[in-house]
Amino acid sequence: MKKLLAAYLFFLMIIWGYFLFFYPLETYGSSNYAAMAHSMYFSKLPLEWLLLYTIIKKGWSMVWMEHIERFTGRLWLKTLLFSLLLTVAYQFVRLPFNVIWFAISRREGTSNQTVGNWFYELGLDSLFFWLVLAACIYAALVLMARFKNWWFGLWLLALPAAVFVVYIQPVWIDPLYEDFTAMDPGPLRTAIEDLTEKAGLKDATLLQVDMSEKTTTFNAYVTGIMGNARIVLWDTTLEGMPQDEVLFILSHEIGHYVKHHVYIGVAGYLLLSLLLLYAGALLYRVVCKNVLTKQSSSRWNDLRAVPILLLIFSLLLTAAQPLSLAVSRQIEASADRYAVEKSDSDQLRAGISSFRRMAEQSKSDVNPAFWIKWLRYSHPSIQERINRIEKELTERETNSGSSS
Repeated sequence: MKKLLAAYLFFLMIIWGYFLFFYPLETYGSSNYAAMAHSMYFSKLPLEWLLLYTIIKKGWSMVWMEHIERFTGRLWLKTLLFSLLLTVAYQFVRLPFNVIWFAISRREGTSNQTVGNWFYELGLDSLFFWLVLAACIYAALVLMARFKNWWFGLWLLALPAAVFVVYIQPVWIDPLYEDFTAMDPGPLRTAIEDLTEKAGLKDATLLQVDMSEKTTTFNAYVTGIMGNARIVLWDTTLEGMPQDEVLFILSHEIGHYVKHHVYIGVAGYLLLSLLLLYAGALLYRVVCKNVLTKQSSSRWNDLRAVPILLLIFSLLLTAAQPLSLAVSRQIEASADRYAVEKSDSDQLRAGISSFRRMAEQSKSDVNPAFWIKWLRYSHPSIQERINRIEKELTERETNSGSSS
């Protein structure tokens, strides 16, 4: 394990050295905040794999289960306790990096979150992570004990999970993290209501969320489905951007609804989860035949073997991430096209200034290397989005000149 730790430390040196001194960062300011964000992402990426590998190699799951089984024989309770130990270990190895990033974000001015609120959110994240992990493990073990194609039963359970994420989470979970209120009356709200009405959106709720206590950056997003649809703007966006820029951003968000991107996203999630569960089940069967035969105290549907299952799915999810991000970028580009088509030339110029303002405030990498975009970006780069608008403006000016 010392060699593994030494290799990881060497990996950290390479990652941070490259991004801080050699990466071709493009940003509107002089800060290397975006380069540090890339470094932090890749630093944390293998932590989950290293932890699970260590648990498997050192036999920690065997030791944990020896103590847990002395306490209870009930599967659901054993799963809860085993998942709790996994959660504590997972958060422990990530904690130093999370603390460092908290300090960096405060220093760079992109965050003004208090230490107390940071710990509160860490606690909430850990609680939900533990409960979801326990539920998934328990469902998998029960299905493994009864069905050969247990992975398909687990996928069927993904259907209500998808409904929960897009319908229930915005109402029950998100308010635990932030304060949501109806958008304040005024000229901006009136303009937004006119915009949504013209787009045929009569069921969407307009909300603002209090993010200024945590961050200085700007954002807006869509969430929910059917009668629970919501368009949410951060209060930093409402207070820090001119009305014409806010309206262009909102046109993008309306594009998601008009083009049914929420439903497309749910369908994509279900298809991808089906493929990953099938592939993961095949790999798990092969690995168990070669590993668990050497460990007579473990079975493939035993909690002791769960770290193997989690490691397989973690690797598969990471391998599938570029595909998922590519689809997301296409969806976001589609919403951008909708906003461009619905905007006049002055609104398009406001769109350009809005993208620049967001990039300046968040200190983002406006034109990332192709492989960074491939591995990290769920949206087109800022430069790509600006180029798209500038191209549209040029075409309009050319057509206007030809017609006159």
